Amino acid sequence: MQTTKDNINSLELTARHLLQELKSIFSDSGALLILIGAMIIYPVIYSIGYSNEVLTDLPVGVVDLDQSSLSRKYISMLDGTSEVAVTIEPASLSEAEQLFMDNKITGVILIPQNFEKDILKEQPTHVAVYADGSYFLKYKTQYTAASYVNAYFSGGISIKRYMAEGQSFRQAEISNSPIDAQTHILYNPSSSYGSFIMPGLIILILQQTLLIGIGIMGGSFSESKNTPFVLTPDKQKREVLPLIFGKAGAYLLISMMNIGLAIVLVHHWFSFPDKAEMTDVLLLLFPFLIAVIFLGIGLSTLFKHRESSIVFMMFLSPIALFVSGVSWPVSAMPQWLVELSKIFPATTAIPAYLRLRIMGTGLSGIKSEILFLYAQAALYGALTIVYFFFRIRKSAAAQ
Repeated sequence: MQTTKDNINSLELTARHLLQELKSIFSDSGALLILIGAMIIYPVIYSIGYSNEVLTDLPVGVVDLDQSSLSRKYISMLDGTSEVAVTIEPASLSEAEQLFMDNKITGVILIPQNFEKDILKEQPTHVAVYADGSYFLKYKTQYTAASYVNAYFSGGISIKRYMAEGQSFRQAEISNSPIDAQTHILYNPSSSYGSFIMPGLIILILQQTLLIGIGIMGGSFSESKNTPFVLTPDKQKREVLPLIFGKAGAYLLISMMNIGLAIVLVHHWFSFPDKAEMTDVLLLLFPFLIAVIFLGIGLSTLFKHRESSIVFMMFLSPIALFVSGVSWPVSAMPQWLVELSKIFPATTAIPAYLRLRIMGTGLSGIKSEILFLYAQAALYGALTIVYFFFRIRKSAAAQ
């Protein structure tokens, strides 16, 4: 009978600490902005920014030193691509360079003298593409446009030559391209940047906002001297677990609300690829959130000021972004860095989430990642509990 009563008391204490934590969060404008506001603002603003999905009609200048019918045809084909728009035809390369430096064009294409004459003589000719390599997306887009035009332009010339030799149009096509390569782009058919970057980025934003928000609350408790480590001896053993689980429950409730917005609504609004059942997505995200929350609670006890948590977590954010594999493939990283990066739950959750939701692998394809996240949540939870007991006893001994 006593055990039942203790269990009821534990549940009541957990609920009380949960409500107390929620009350503290909703009365703290800074924590509220990070935990809820940021999860509304960041995914929506980023998704709007990437809503065009691909770069189109980048303004370029074409320096036509040949001024022939074939060079004009080449320019027309280039302007007809969706990637670039020929907005100006400078008279010289130096003039084009100045336009580029003034940011009026994003690249320059140079058609050399004797362009038509060399083609008619069946001699090789070269078209130079000057693109900004410091901006990889613009560089890639302009280079792709020029490559497409070169391929079609050269193909048209070769087919005409073969037909002039007496071949039919079909025979000329085969002679020009004996191997027909068919490219099938999987999971992101439009090759769009938004659909590539946003699903994984949302998971990373969820992790970082949780860590920063929990850190702010921990710093606030330390500043107010109302830390959870100052407990009377009769409450030390009885309230530690309800205190930790109550805090975790509060952040889990807020996270579930954020998931409803970022994972469900934003994903639907911007038509990101989706091949997973929502129940499978939640089964993956549950251990991820628990691991992040326990990690955050443990780290929050280290901050004596709320500003310290912001600075520390902001310092970690670029690192977390890099090691997550969103900006650079994990396979290209040193192995020691890959293993170290698993400290962050998002490092494991992001590739699993992408395989589940974008590739449609199903839960069986991410079983190892789910088990790892549960193990990580258990480890961080255990370390947090042990640390709380240690700090409480240390505080009691100092009194």
